[in-house]
Amino acid sequence: MKNETTVTIGIPAYNEEQNIDNLLQSLLLQKHADFAIQEILVVSDCSNDNTDKIVQKFSRKYPFIKLIQGKNRKGKYFRVNQIFKSCKSDVLIVLDADIALVGKNFIQKLTHTLITDPKAQLVSAHNILLQPKDLIGKVIHANFVLWDFVRQSIPYYDHAANFYGSATAYRGTFARSMTIPDTLSDPHLYIYLSAKKLNGFRYCREAEVLQWPLSTLEDLDKFLNRTIGKKDKMLEKMFDVKIEDVYYFPRRYKFLGLLKALLRYPFYTPLALLLSFSIAKRKLPQKKTNSPIWDITLSSKKPITYAK
Repeated sequence: MKNETTVTIGIPAYNEEQNIDNLLQSLLLQKHADFAIQEILVVSDCSNDNTDKIVQKFSRKYPFIKLIQGKNRKGKYFRVNQIFKSCKSDVLIVLDADIALVGKNFIQKLTHTLITDPKAQLVSAHNILLQPKDLIGKVIHANFVLWDFVRQSIPYYDHAANFYGSATAYRGTFARSMTIPDTLSDPHLYIYLSAKKLNGFRYCREAEVLQWPLSTLEDLDKFLNRTIGKKDKMLEKMFDVKIEDVYYFPRRYKFLGLLKALLRYPFYTPLALLLSFSIAKRKLPQKKTNSPIWDITLSSKKPITYAK
């Protein structure tokens, strides 16, 4: 790469009025060392709240912040494909709109691996879930934290579950080569496997983002009914894998993750295990959808401010 790496930041967004202002403000505060941000591109998936108006306000003051307005809802990964095609930079960073960047060197940390490791194609940031205040929210949060400890126990973080997807850096050439097929039920895994095929997946523990977890049982149901992690014969054929093998965790890492979770949340972790057991045993919804347009989980869409 050049001495000064060029960076495009893409943000797929649907009804993100509560946090998009905070995220754009934090991007403007990022320190630049050996990179330059060419543009910040917000791709709105036909938002019907004030998301577009907020982005337009920024665009008038900062011309490198641009808005693409979708006329119909197409889903997150349709918009990610648009971002892939629009990128002309050395590095593309794709951010969910409902996160907060930790520190003013977040972009620097996330891009560093791509700058220093020629084989790296995809770099996942480290996701930290904030703890809700209500009991159900804390139990659900503990459940996610438990699995975070499991996935982070894998050596070198080399596992599909560590491609969290909320903040990701792509080598520009890799991003431009990508077109996620709209017939796949798990486009998220398609991205990971495409990078893994090139031995190009990396995890950046130092680049951290904050995010609210789901905090209601209704939203948890919506999340579990999404297509990520579900069997996809076309995807299995494309990469000659089995979905259950890709997401498999050896027992020792599950045990290690459980111990860490119990030490962190000794009261809520047992309740989280009971919740997981009840979810596994209860009758699943009759209707399964392969739609790329997910039901929105409102409890995770809350403003986050962070400065350090």
